[in-house]
Amino acid sequence: MINKITNTLSGEEKTTQESERVYKDCLPCKLTGALAFGGLGTYALREATVVNKLPGRQKTAVGLGVAGVAFISAGLYRLTM
Repeated sequence: MINKITNTLSGEEKTTQESERVYKDCLPCKLTGALAFGGLGTYALREATVVNKLPGRQKTAVGLGVAGVAFISAGLYRLTM
């Protein structure tokens, strides 16, 4: 079933299939986003290993490690979707 949508300003009619286009990123945009998230995640993991060596900062290191894994996962998701 195709519904018609009428534009109130111009009076043009469009079907819902025409109005619901799926946005797709270009490959350079995907690569840039994936590299940005991956770089940030790698930096966070590296800082977690540095902070873990300091006495009394283990909770901060765990938080940075979790953030690093989350950012790397976001980079992989960005690359594939």
